[in-house]
Amino acid sequence: MSGRGKIVGKWGENLACAFLERHRFFIKERNFYSTVGELDIVAVKDEDYYFIEVKTRAAGELATDLAITSAKKYKMQKTVKKYCYIRGVPDTGIVLVGLLVTYNKINKSVSFRMVIFE
Repeated sequence: MSGRGKIVGKWGENLACAFLERHRFFIKERNFYSTVGELDIVAVKDEDYYFIEVKTRAAGELATDLAITSAKKYKMQKTVKKYCYIRGVPDTGIVLVGLLVTYNKINKSVSFRMVIFE
């Protein structure tokens, strides 16, 4: 990822955390890295653990749920298992989520779309 892409990604993650906190999520951890993969945000709400993959996109054709591929979902599942093992999190009440942060440069707006993975 280019330097600009990392900056936009970090900006999107910061916006995602603020969005989640407004909706009563507690941010437990950010950017958990393991040999299996990376988790952008780990949040807790009502005793459930939410593992969140954030994608930040400019408004347009590429700003869809397809930004998170099936391969990424599989890798995320493996990383969640590793996280739960390391942190002692029970394997119940686990929710995997994609959070798409879309920004529009013209009208200077940002929107959020959460998708729960099956």
